[in-house]
Order: sequence, then C-alpha cells, then structure tokens
Amino acid sequence: MSQQHFVIVGAGIVGLSTAYALLKQGMKNVTVLEQAEVDHRRATSHGISRLLRFEYGADMLYSKMVQLSLQQWRHLERTSQRTLYTETGVLVLGNEDDNTTKPAYHILSNLGLPIERLSPYEVAYRFPQFSIHNYDLFTYNTTAGMLHASNCLQALKDLVIALGGHILENQAVEHIAYDNPRRPLQVHLASGATMAADRLLLATGPWVHRLLGDLHLPIKATRQYLLYFANLPTSTFSLHSFPAFIADDLYGFPLHNTCAGGGPCWLKAASHRFGTPIDPDSNLPVEQQAIEQVSQRLYQLIPALQDAELVQVDSCMYDVSLDEHFILDYHPYDSRIAFATGLTGHGFKFGPLLGEILGSLLRDAPPPVPLDRFRLARFAQHRVAQTSSVA
Repeated sequence: MSQQHFVIVGAGIVGLSTAYALLKQGMKNVTVLEQAEVDHRRATSHGISRLLRFEYGADMLYSKMVQLSLQQWRHLERTSQRTLYTETGVLVLGNEDDNTTKPAYHILSNLGLPIERLSPYEVAYRFPQFSIHNYDLFTYNTTAGMLHASNCLQALKDLVIALGGHILENQAVEHIAYDNPRRPLQVHLASGATMAADRLLLATGPWVHRLLGDLHLPIKATRQYLLYFANLPTSTFSLHSFPAFIADDLYGFPLHNTCAGGGPCWLKAASHRFGTPIDPDSNLPVEQQAIEQVSQRLYQLIPALQDAELVQVDSCMYDVSLDEHFILDYHPYDSRIAFATGLTGHGFKFGPLLGEILGSLLRDAPPPVPLDRFRLARFAQHRVAQTSSVA
C-alpha cells in the first residue's frame, strides 16, 4: 500500500521544518515546492540572524514554546553538525509600568530560566554601551541569543534531502483544486504542470492571500528594515561584551558575520514596530524617513552608533495577523489542507516546534502544544464582516 503524498508549499523555516518533522516521523513521500530558491533574499526566513528570546510579557504559553523549540534547535545542531544558535544573553530595558517587562521576569523565573533583575548601577557597570535614562527596569537572560537564520535553512534543506524528501525550487503554485474529496488534491504550478497531493501544507508567508484569498484572512504584509553598523570597537560590541537587547520595539545583536563562514562583522539592529503594508510582489523605493527615525532612536539608546557607519539597510517582510498571534489550522472547507500564517515577525525561533505542530495536523495526530490560541475560528466575526464587504 503506497503512502500518502505530503506536499508543502513554501520552503521557509516553517515549510522545511514541517518536511523534516514528517520525514523523522516515518513519512516517506514528502515534497516541498518553493517559488524561488531556498533562502532567497525576499523570503521572510532569509538573513544572518534571528533573535531567540523568551520574554513575552505575561504570556506564559509562548515562553514555554520557546523552551521546547530551543531543545529542538539544540538537537538539530547535533544532527546537522552545524552551528545554528549562539547564546548572547538578552538585556531588556523596560519600565515598571510597561506591563511586559516585570510579568516576563516573573514568568521566566518560574520556568527556571537564568534571568536576573539588574539595578541601574549594574547595567551601567556591565553594559555601559547603553544610555539607560529612559528606563527603570532591567532584566538579563543568559540563555537567550541568536539563531543563524540562513545556516538553519540550509541545515534543514540538507536533512530533508538526506531523509529522502524532495525540494523543488522555482516551482510557483498558482492554484489548489480541492473540489472532490474522493480525489487527491490538485496543485497547479505556474509551469503548467499539476501535482497530486493527499495532504497539503501552505506555508507561504506574506504570499498567503495568493492561494487562500477566498478565506479573507486577517493578514497584512508589512515591510521592515534591518540596519547594519560597521566600525565599532570589537572590545565593547562583540560577543560576550555586548548582549542582544530589547528596548521597547527596538532590538539588536552583538557584532557578527554577515554571511555564513565569513564576511564583515556588523552590528545588526531594527525596530519590531510594524511597517508599511505592502504587496509582497511589489518593488517599492526605500523609505528613507522610516530608516532615519529608527536610526535616531538607536543613536539615543546606543550613543556609540552615532560614530559608526550605517553600511547596509536590508528590507524584509512580516505576515502580520490581526491579533499578532499565529494562525495554525486546517482549511475550513477541506481538512486535508493545513496552513500556517500570521507569524508576525516572531515565528522563526519556533521553527522546529512549528514543524512538529503542523506535521501533527497533517497526520491527524495530537499536536505537542494546545492549538486553541492559534485556530482560525477566533476571527469568525472579522471574516463575516470582510466577506460581506466584498459581496
């Protein structure tokens, strides 16, 4: 008896992690379709680094999920024999009344994570690079750090192939036909070819509306900017001297290489504040004013950046949900189709765990974490309103 054919659309962190999870669980017929190439520059998973932080305010579920995911990242490191994660520590600069820093401190303490509450004097002594006068509550978590994003994607790609999976690049999907539940799903490619699938995952990032437009999902694509600074003293801004940091919506990393195995060492920083809504296929000019605003705030936070050189600005995209939580669910009209969207700029760190979750959905197996929070049904009222306005 032949095994079911699992087809995954999208070879970002979610798609590759799900393919790997299925293959580990004994599935033999797994195909990943990617519209461009794995780790292409416009992909939401592309880049040199992603922040792995446990701090989610009073939301314990996400903090627990980060714990689970870090265990899986460590296992993936051992299996792939690649460096995928580097502990940098994360310094959070907050305020007593911001409703996030203090609750996160208590939750992480209760979870047994090595988080410290620092006094202003301790911050000034240990991390003099920061101007702290706008903040009065500081925490430092030594376990947090950065994932080497492109390395992670390449490691997963190699493992998927080694386990017998197939990754077909430059294969854009134009349409999914699911009108007959007694026949396999039909995946129509831009090349004119058609692929049959028994179970299907759509992990298309900001391109979600291309294949799920009929669902009127409450997802918008936003453009974000990543700033890279050079000519900073390594003695004060390299790993173990300078931490990854979070201050309001700003975040950043110590000096690290801009490409796998080499490249210049730059400090990367950005704002998590959601940017301009865009069409993911658009090619708009860079918004200089937005970059200037973020730069000025970074200069106030880290004064030495004023004397550094802003050598590169990259843009990326978020797929942002209405409530900023993930959507992980079955297609409401055909349970053979699952989809993941609304990762909202913080999903990469959960990659291996999301793979296990979505693999469980495709196999109709119990997921490793409760999914009530992430079901599409929570937006039922919004979807009715959207459908009515379209009609």
